[in-house]
Amino acid sequence: MSCAVEIAVQDLAGLEVAALGGADRVELCADLARGGLTPPPELVEQCVDRAASLVAARDAKPHFDVHVLIRSRAGQDDFLGRPAEFAYSDEEITLMARQAEETVAAGAAGVVLGALTPDGELDVPGIETVRDAALVAGQSAVRGVTLTFHRAVDALPGREQRAQAVRELLRLGFHRVLSSGGADRALDGAEDLAAMVAAAEELLDVCAGGGVRPADVVDLAARSGVPDVHLSARRRPGAPVAPGAPDTETDPAVVAAAVDAAGEL
Repeated sequence: MSCAVEIAVQDLAGLEVAALGGADRVELCADLARGGLTPPPELVEQCVDRAASLVAARDAKPHFDVHVLIRSRAGQDDFLGRPAEFAYSDEEITLMARQAEETVAAGAAGVVLGALTPDGELDVPGIETVRDAALVAGQSAVRGVTLTFHRAVDALPGREQRAQAVRELLRLGFHRVLSSGGADRALDGAEDLAAMVAAAEELLDVCAGGGVRPADVVDLAARSGVPDVHLSARRRPGAPVAPGAPDTETDPAVVAAAVDAAGEL
C-alpha cells in the first residue's frame, strides 16, 4: 500500500520545507498553535504560486498542491466529545462561505471545512453552504475543488457516529476526511479509523491526523488502512535551530522522516 503525507503549515517558508521534503500536499492555515484559522487570500495566492514554481522546477512532487483550512474561529484543544466547539451561527457560516470562495479564487486546490450541531450531528445545511461557495468559485475558474472534512468529526460521540458521518459526507460529495479516530493521538484511534476506512468503501480517503509522529506512520497505516497521514511537523520548543535553517516552525527533519516512513509502506 502507499501512503500520502500531508503537512499542516502556516507560512510560505513552511510550504517550501514541506515541498522540498517530499510531502504530497499541504494544509495551509493561520494560527496553527490554536488549531488553525482561515489564512488570508493573499497568503493563499503566494503559496499556490510558490507551489507551482517548485513543481515546475521539479523540486516538489508533480501533484504537490495547496489545501486551505476554512475555520472562522479557533476553539479549545480538548474538543473531543464536544461538538459545540464546531457549532456555528448563521453569521459564521456566511463568513466561512465567503472565505471558501476567496480561497478557491486565490488558487487553492481544495478546502478543509466542517460544522456540527450542538447535539453532535453533521450540520448539513451549514456544510452545504460553505461547500457550494467553494464549488461555485471552482466553476468560475473552470477547475475542480477537493473537499476535505476536518477533525470536527472527532468531536462526534463514538465509532458508529464517525462511520455514519463518512457515509453522509460521501453523499455530500466530499473526497477526504481528516480524523484521529476520536482519540488524542491517531495511533490510539487506529481501530476507529479502520471503521471509517471500511465505511468509505474506497470512495473517500480517510486521512489520519492528530499527534502523528514519523515513528507512528508505518504502524498507524498498517493497523488502520488509511491512505493518508497528516502532521504539523513543527519543531519542538527549545530544539536547536541549525544555521541557515528556514524561518518557520515546520521542521525539515520531521518532514523528511515522515516521508521516509511513508515510503516504507
